[in-house]
Amino acid sequence: MQAFKRIVFLLSIVLLFGTSSHTFAQQISLSSSDTEQAGYELNLIDNPEAVRALVSRLSDNEVRDLLLQQLDAVASKQAAEEITEKTDFFTLITTNIPISIQAAVSAFPTMISGQAAIFSTFVDSLGPNGVLKLLGGILLAIAIGLIVEFLVRKLTRKWRSKIDSSSSINPSLKDILALLSLRFVLDLSGLLAFIVVTQIVLRQVIDPKAGFFMHHFLWNLVLIPRLFSVVLKFALAPKRSDLRLIHTSDEAAQFLHKHLVCVALLIGFTLSVMDLRVHTGILETGTRIGFWFNLIIHLYFAFIAWQSRFTLIDIINGKDDDATSMEKTVAKLYPYYAMLVIVSSWTLVEVLVAQNLLHLVTQGVQYSTMFILLLAPVLDTAIRGLVKHLTPAIVGEGSLAQQAYESSKRSYIRIGRLLVMLFVITWLTRIWGIDIANLDASDIGTTTTRKFVEFIGIFAVGYFLWEVTTLWLNRKLAAEKTVAGGDGESALPGGDEGGAGGSRLSTVLPLITWFLQTTILIMTLLIGLGSVGIDTTPLLAGAGIVGLAIGFGAQKLVTDIVSGLFFLIDDAFRAGEYVNVEGTMGTVEKISLRAMQLRHHRGPIHTIPYGEIPKITNYSRDWAIMKLTFTVPFETDLIKVKKIFKTIGNELMEMPEFAGDFIQPFKSQGVIQVDDIGIVIRGKFMVKPGKQFQIRKEIFQRVQSEFEKNGIQFARKEVRVKLDSSAPTEKQLSESQKSAIGAAALEASEIKPAT
Repeated sequence: MQAFKRIVFLLSIVLLFGTSSHTFAQQISLSSSDTEQAGYELNLIDNPEAVRALVSRLSDNEVRDLLLQQLDAVASKQAAEEITEKTDFFTLITTNIPISIQAAVSAFPTMISGQAAIFSTFVDSLGPNGVLKLLGGILLAIAIGLIVEFLVRKLTRKWRSKIDSSSSINPSLKDILALLSLRFVLDLSGLLAFIVVTQIVLRQVIDPKAGFFMHHFLWNLVLIPRLFSVVLKFALAPKRSDLRLIHTSDEAAQFLHKHLVCVALLIGFTLSVMDLRVHTGILETGTRIGFWFNLIIHLYFAFIAWQSRFTLIDIINGKDDDATSMEKTVAKLYPYYAMLVIVSSWTLVEVLVAQNLLHLVTQGVQYSTMFILLLAPVLDTAIRGLVKHLTPAIVGEGSLAQQAYESSKRSYIRIGRLLVMLFVITWLTRIWGIDIANLDASDIGTTTTRKFVEFIGIFAVGYFLWEVTTLWLNRKLAAEKTVAGGDGESALPGGDEGGAGGSRLSTVLPLITWFLQTTILIMTLLIGLGSVGIDTTPLLAGAGIVGLAIGFGAQKLVTDIVSGLFFLIDDAFRAGEYVNVEGTMGTVEKISLRAMQLRHHRGPIHTIPYGEIPKITNYSRDWAIMKLTFTVPFETDLIKVKKIFKTIGNELMEMPEFAGDFIQPFKSQGVIQVDDIGIVIRGKFMVKPGKQFQIRKEIFQRVQSEFEKNGIQFARKEVRVKLDSSAPTEKQLSESQKSAIGAAALEASEIKPAT
């Protein structure tokens, strides 16, 4: 009995599940021989009381057979639904589209007569003389609208003549946009006047029964194509090459303008025909005539794209030859991309029609989709042009400033491309009626889709922050490095040690950039993984354990990092400064998280971990003092030498290339030593770090020149040989005697002869 109750309970659930998925009752027959002999049929009712009453009249075998039969039916239904859901896109294309094409071709003979019947129905709905009143009203509305538009153009003739008379060989982007915007506003004002007047007249003279349709007809065939023409005139400037924003010829611009307006007219006519069917309520052959219109429009698009393929390549490349190799490749592939988009758009429409989803492509959303996808690469070219004109001027001079400027431009372009991508996605979701914030409410979203969209959005925001942060820091770094007019080269002045270092900010900024980029990357990754349902807590815990293990196993690495941090906090050295680390000397060329690199003035580079630096000597901080010594004969006038030094110091202070480098001028410090050769005089000067060697070279040249002018010679070591009065004179000495005297003198002075 307990088993029987369970069977009844299961049967009730199955019957309720089966009947709830249909709008009518299903009829089944029992397979039992006893039931067949009884010859009765059971109408299943989705009512628990009726089910219990039915089961109470059946035997256990009959209930079991009924339960098995119903379970098989439900399983078969679910299997069929799974097969339908698993039908892939390729199967839909290869199966449904040929069927749709065949149906459209077979229905073509009756399509024209069917459309004539629809038009006849529409005419009959207008009553006697309705067509004449309708046509008269439309013509009257258009005529009055054109008159008003003509008057508006007359009133704005002064501004139009300003545009026509303007001419410049190389107008700036600002001037071009100003003239094009003025012409766009003037054309739009006349068109708006036409729109307002025609709508008012139509409301007054058109039969209300046809008013809704005629408003759509006027918009589709007159207003929207004209508005599209105004926008194309702004972008293409078919008759003004000097105001054209894109890189193309007059002939190509006129071709694109004419044929794109014709496409807008064709699309408007298609929408008007479909609106007429909706207005009359006759939709039986709408899919068939829509097939032909859709095919013609896409073929027209393909004709324009292929006929203008070289023009499109020029447009994507841009006016200036600054496109990268990748951008040039994209430009060459753009015509094929356009053909692929056109074919894909037509295929998508036919698949939706085959799946009875025609309502998704009402109001020409497929054409808007195709237009924005074709426009996206053009927008990329527009971004490159805007970046070239709007990027702030280069800061400083030299190769480093130029590299920073080019890097900034590429960053602006990447940010612009991200914004274009977001714009395209937003437009597509809007015209298709998709609510990104609530995909489930749009009847197309699943949990996986929603999470995927969130994941992409998070990474887009992270990438945007990455680019903006990198752009700002790189510009700051370039400004710091080029503020003094440097070119970024690491060569040392005069080939000697020393040199002016960079600012403290220019030294720390690369590490700050690395830290912020790493932080953005890690945070974006963790937030993105969390948005798709991955628990990041174990990842953080695992990272902590790994970090602890690394801390124990790499204590030297931790020591280097911590030491480097304190060196940077103490501002012990900066990039470009000349330092001495326990006998290792060189210019600080690179600073990383763990070590520093020193470039010796003869070329070798030394990598020194921070943890191995017990003491560091900096030769390039704040100022540098250079002391120069000169040895003059004992009979030299020291007052004259002091005046010469002072004169040289004053002359160097007045030289433009050295005036800003001196802290104290070159001057004499007097006699510092007297030896067996002569008198040693010293002079000194104080300058900014890195300039001392170039100034020293100039001082040496000037001192030598001034000494020569004033008859002062540099002291040199001499050996004098005194002969007895009885010895022969120098003229009486033979060559052998002179050689012997010279050898004795060399031996006495301990100077070895050169070998």
